[in-house]
Parts: sequence; structure tokens; C-alpha cells
Amino acid sequence: MTMLGALVILFHPSETQLARAVAMHAECDCLLVVDNSPQPDSRAARMLREAGIEVLHHGNRHGIAGAFNGGLSALFERGADAVALFDQDSDAPAGYFDVMRDRCASLSGGAFLAGPRIFDENDQRFLPELATSGLGVERLSLRADLSVQRCAFLISSGCVISREAFARLGRFDESLFIDHVDTEYCLRALLSNVPIYVVPSLVLSHRIGTRRRHQWGPFELTTMNHPAFRRYYSARNGMQLAFQYGMRLPVAFVPNLLTLWQIVQIVLLEKHKLGKLNAIALGLIDGLFVRMGPLARTRPRLAAKTAGPVGVNAPAATEGAMPRTHHS
Repeated sequence: MTMLGALVILFHPSETQLARAVAMHAECDCLLVVDNSPQPDSRAARMLREAGIEVLHHGNRHGIAGAFNGGLSALFERGADAVALFDQDSDAPAGYFDVMRDRCASLSGGAFLAGPRIFDENDQRFLPELATSGLGVERLSLRADLSVQRCAFLISSGCVISREAFARLGRFDESLFIDHVDTEYCLRALLSNVPIYVVPSLVLSHRIGTRRRHQWGPFELTTMNHPAFRRYYSARNGMQLAFQYGMRLPVAFVPNLLTLWQIVQIVLLEKHKLGKLNAIALGLIDGLFVRMGPLARTRPRLAAKTAGPVGVNAPAATEGAMPRTHHS
């Protein structure tokens, strides 16, 4: 029988978010919670340990990528055959672990990534599921009669990584810190012939950014309203992916088109325009010259001016893969 573990990443969690982790404990075969808050959250640790849940404090070292790597390594060392990733804002749908356990068993323990469909609660619609030939992307028409269907990209929350896939693909890229961490992993999987699947029968509700809809003349536009530090990471990491993968997978340039769309949204509709545009410009420069890692190291002045903790990795940054319209 497939041993399906779960890894939940926390960052200054609320009572509701802690309750989600406790509820998940009864559904999966083994659960590990990584507290990525800079300082240990004693309240969260006490509540989780009273429920019999192991807690690992990671302290936001190397961002969300570092938290994934530490948690995945620990769970695979404990004998898990596959691990499902969750951020604290995601609520696993009913039957998720039973269905995913069956899907893992049907894939015979090979190397694969698999995830549910994602319903964006803010935008009240499904994220598109995409396929790629390497040159561009096309939207999939999901077949409800299939237990799994090949796709090209998954966001990290709800994604299951098999032991063999982690062994073949290696650790998440910690130099990215946040944003496009899961996109990079999917690009690596595409180049390594590790199949990526969506499970059409499973739907995971997820909040992506702080979306707002605006009527601009005859057009309706959606903005993400991410703060400046998130704009920096998204622009920088998108540029880095283009250089790292673009010659082999031209689709890796797509995040840079999304950066351009972010600029349009900011100029037309968002607040704090100069700060966000400056962050994007610095991100593009640093991506071009491969200055990677946490913002506090690459751009300490920008880090000091941006809202939120220096080097922050908000759980919503766990990061979407290319299906996100903003992206990630």
C-alpha cells in the first residue's frame, strides 16, 4: 500500500490555519508541519504537538524552497512513498488522500508529480490547466472520465511528489527563495521526462493574491495587488528561468510576458506604482545578472522599504506555477 505523507508549510499561522493542519492529520499516513516563521511560534507548536503532529522549525532559511526541501527530505527518510505539499491557506478537499493514494498506486511507484484542479476563491474560477510542446502553452479540456491527465504545470499546494521524482529531480531551487519555485520544478520535470498529472476529480480551493476586478471602459481587468517585494521576486525569478531554460524550453520565457502584464496592471490600476515598478526593474536587473537569494541580501535598501518582514515568504507565495495569471 502506498504511504502518502503530507507536508504543510506555516508562516505566522492563524487558529483557523492550525485547525486545518490538525484535521489533515487523520487523513494522511504521516504529517509533518514546517514552521517557516522567522522565530518559533510556541503557540502553534504547542497546539500541533498536543494533536500528535511533528513540527519542524525552519526559520525561513532559503524561503519556501528551503522549507519544501527540509520537509520532503524528512518525510522520505521516514519511509513515505509520496508527499503532498500544502500551504496554510489551502484546504484539502474531501477524499483527497484516498483518491491520491489510489492514483499513486496506479502509477506503480514511478517518478511523477500529480495535483488537483485549483479553484481560485478570490477570482471564483478555475485556474487553467496547461499543456506544452516546449514552444508555447495550450489550455487543456479536462476529461472527466480519466483518473489522471497529463499536463505541464502545477502549483505547489496540493501537488504530490513521488519518492522517485524527488530522487531524480533533486531539491527545489533555494536561490529563487519565493515565486516561480514550483514553475522551475515543473520545467525541470519536463526536461527530465518526469510526467506531470492533473487529477480532474479533485478540486482544491485556494486564495491566490489579493485579486480585485476593475472596470476600465468596456474592459474588465483583474489586478493581483502584490506588494513590492513580491514583484521583485516574481520579475527576477522569471528572468532567471528564461536564461536557465529558454534555449531548451522556449515556454520558459512566458513568465516574462506575465511580468509585462503586471506592469500594465500597476500603471493603470494599482496603488504604490513607483515602488512596485522600481521593484520590478531591480528584479529584472538582478535576474539578468544572476543575483539570487533573499531580498535582504540582494537588495537590502529595497528590503528595508518594503512592507512586511525582511526576506518574508508569505504562504501565498507557495508559489504558483505558470497557470496563475499574475504569475505566482
